[in-house]
Amino acid sequence: MKTEKPYLIEYRIKREKNYNLNYGDDRLCKCGHIYSRHFDSYDEMYNCGCKYCACYNFREGEIK
Repeated sequence: MKTEKPYLIEYRIKREKNYNLNYGDDRLCKCGHIYSRHFDSYDEMYNCGCKYCACYNFREGEIK
């Protein structure tokens, strides 16, 4: 009797910065744009960076 399974199961840790629904869409980034603008609403809120400038990561802060 064989003990091998028909499929190999792999577990991978996928580290992504995902959209947080409870964070607050209107919070401002240091770049001056709101939180939700750093995600693509047409692609399941994919973390694409700010759509209006070169800011890739949301960093909360006030405009200076």
